[in-house]
Amino acid sequence: MTGEGAGVHADGGTRPRSPVGRPRRAAARPDRDPRLEIIAAASHLFARNGVAATPMSAIAEGAGLGQSSIYYYFRNKQAILHEIVGTVNRDPLAFLARIRAEGGSPAAQLFRFVRFDVRALCQLPYDINEVHRISAQDPAAFRSYRADRQELNDAVEDLVRAGTETGELRRVDPRLTSLVVLANDEGVQNWFRPVGDRRLRGREGDRGDYSPDEIGRHLAEMTLLGLLARPETLPVVVAAADELDRPHPS
Repeated sequence: MTGEGAGVHADGGTRPRSPVGRPRRAAARPDRDPRLEIIAAASHLFARNGVAATPMSAIAEGAGLGQSSIYYYFRNKQAILHEIVGTVNRDPLAFLARIRAEGGSPAAQLFRFVRFDVRALCQLPYDINEVHRISAQDPAAFRSYRADRQELNDAVEDLVRAGTETGELRRVDPRLTSLVVLANDEGVQNWFRPVGDRRLRGREGDRGDYSPDEIGRHLAEMTLLGLLARPETLPVVVAAADELDRPHPS
């Protein structure tokens, strides 16, 4: 069943919607796109109960929508799954391809990647660990997700290896290091995502929330400080990364 004019792609996803859409049953988060509310609710329910045991009605309730309204945005659970896993690995893979093409030292490239990855993770509307749990429930259905994940691990491993070979990074195990780097990035998302009163707060004079930009830069600096053969060169690496990330006139 689909809502009229749902705009479903051939791959099961849906086209972006204008802010005008089907009415919400509840307006818990009126500032957010209903599609994001659906994705966030579905990822939590899929991880907790399994995909098969999660009806569309439960997802609609979690997103604050009437049961029939959810079909305006997604035609079925498979379309929601496609949306959830579509960008988890592919966005960082695309950024890695970009930084390789733009050049720079391995350390500067690694700094750029960690900063980007943390920012992107903190801005996701769902918990990355829930996606991992969902994919583990049905490995066959998530074969492409697993392949993308392996490619991401391999790409970061290659970047670390290049840095050790040039002597810019310490002699570390590239494979283990890539796993730890990605795990650190994802671990930061756990405490950053809003979780009511449990959200960490620590600064006076404002809400105490750290922005994705602040967190990404901080973890990128910590990562490089632990890996650089000469930690005192960090300011040079950061300056080079900032220059590469700075928009340039075409």
